[in-house]
Amino acid sequence: MTKSFKLDESLSVLIPAYNEEGNIARVAKQAISKAEKFANDFEIVIVNDGSSDQTGPITDQLAKKNKHIRVIHHKINQGLGNALQTGIKACKKDVIIYIEGDGQSLLGDQVKLLEKIKNADVVLGYRSSRKDYSLFRKILSYGYLFLLRIFFNLNFKDVNWSQAYRRKIFEKIKMKSETPFFTTEVVIKAKRTGFRVAEAPTLYRPRQAGFTKLGNVITAYRMFKDILRLRFGLLD
Repeated sequence: MTKSFKLDESLSVLIPAYNEEGNIARVAKQAISKAEKFANDFEIVIVNDGSSDQTGPITDQLAKKNKHIRVIHHKINQGLGNALQTGIKACKKDVIIYIEGDGQSLLGDQVKLLEKIKNADVVLGYRSSRKDYSLFRKILSYGYLFLLRIFFNLNFKDVNWSQAYRRKIFEKIKMKSETPFFTTEVVIKAKRTGFRVAEAPTLYRPRQAGFTKLGNVITAYRMFKDILRLRFGLLD
């Protein structure tokens, strides 16, 4: 990255958050400071996905203090897929970049994605290293990527991490998944429709507070069901 890096287009930073009271303020403030450098016209869209902690009040206070921040609240937790659906519909800028509310993928770590989006329609971030990866999560990850190769001929390094999109692609592809499979569904449908898909490395940061709500057997089962549903045309 050069110090003068700047997008030629406007930027929406989409941040879904569920029970991230210990992280969301830091994530949003860092997003503001970096977005100011990356784009002349930008917004931060936070989707509070039915949090039961102080995530809602904290994000409302952030929005009151900064005109670039908008917050959308789900009354009940609807899952990552639905949170992303809500956020993407609310985003108004040319380029949308999705980062997580837990602080593991800060906006400042996504420069390669923004550089690649100049010549692509979707850019997938992949984690260059993870030292806190348990054996169970490694098995889930490798198994998931293997199934995607078998069913959809996808050969990307990571499809469930930070991503950047041109907002216009969502005029052509309709998303239906309510699970974390949403990000994979975007990739599959974008490729089918003829959009340009690229990938770029990004930094992975360990959590500073809270705990992951993903990476468990229930989530894995729901995502596997979505793989089958899309493979057999039930998510089209």
